[in-house]
Amino acid sequence: MLHYQIGQLIQERCTSCYHNKLKIIKVTPREFSEKVAYNIWTQCPECGMNDHKLTQKDD
Repeated sequence: MLHYQIGQLIQERCTSCYHNKLKIIKVTPREFSEKVAYNIWTQCPECGMNDHKLTQKDD
């Protein structure tokens, strides 16, 4: 499993200014009936745009 930490920079593209790195500002687990996923809240360090993505927990 990838370990996401608050403040970590990840290689994702900003949907507003297309900067290629985003900073993690919050990680929340989401439990479904069969799997656990993480909702990762990110912010672009260039324009300040907030975004999120849902990622699956890898075992």
